[in-house]
Amino acid sequence: MFKSLLTKAGLLLTIFSSGASAEPQVWLAKDNQRQFVLMGSIHVGSDALYPLPDAFNRYWPQADGLILEANIQKPFSMPTIDEAHFTRKLLPPADIRTLRNLAAQLKLSAFSLLDSPPWLTAMHLQMAQSLKFGLTPDKGIDQVVFNRAQKENLPIFELEGIEAQFRLLSSLPDHGLNLLQTTLNEWPLLEQEMACLLSAWQQGNSAVLTELSQQVALSDETEQHLLIQRNYNWAKQLTTSPQYQKGTFLVVVGAYHMMGEEGLPALLKKQGLAVQQINSAQPATCQSGIAKTPSDNLP
Repeated sequence: MFKSLLTKAGLLLTIFSSGASAEPQVWLAKDNQRQFVLMGSIHVGSDALYPLPDAFNRYWPQADGLILEANIQKPFSMPTIDEAHFTRKLLPPADIRTLRNLAAQLKLSAFSLLDSPPWLTAMHLQMAQSLKFGLTPDKGIDQVVFNRAQKENLPIFELEGIEAQFRLLSSLPDHGLNLLQTTLNEWPLLEQEMACLLSAWQQGNSAVLTELSQQVALSDETEQHLLIQRNYNWAKQLTTSPQYQKGTFLVVVGAYHMMGEEGLPALLKKQGLAVQQINSAQPATCQSGIAKTPSDNLP
């Protein structure tokens, strides 16, 4: 659950479009000693997301390790939360009314949401939204590849860890208030765009993903904190950490971390690795704005 919002406002908590062809983008970044096979993750999902692309699966037998944002089975401690940082203390009255109405629609406890910090309140809302559409964390891409790696005794490495992600969220300058207000204010847009977002991910269409992500307006500070800074940190880890200096590694992190000039593939290229996309994108079956996926593709 906690990784699900570590994308741009959690936009990849999305609904499956059955007409999509499952071919999300896969990149290969390599030098003379090592290679990284990178794929963006959807953190919640359904059986319809599988199988994963051949461009990813064919590297599995030779892989020396799987690299994820976090090893979800490692024990962790949640940071202590000051009551002064609860949502009910920080959220303006008009937004509290919106939150209460949304909680009622989703059959969530408004009391519990208000007595959580804003970043955690936003996470609960978006997880409820994913469950509403039949998507669950156990069918998320990172959970599925984690389970396979465990079963096959493939070493699992983490770039951060769950506890570090807790600290990241709890250290947001506004305690995640911008994240929560974006979630509340953009809720109708998020629901409209769901089918289009996942269709674009499955077809490897980064142009549509980028355009859709830009419609949800996180503050620059929040985006830097949750996305850009982490991309730079991950690129540095992959290129300098001793355990990644030789071999083949599968890298699966949130899909928005792969996009743009400050996405992980682009940053690895700047670090001197040869980077190429190793499968083909397809035209998206939808456009930005209100989703235009054909109605017979919607669940």
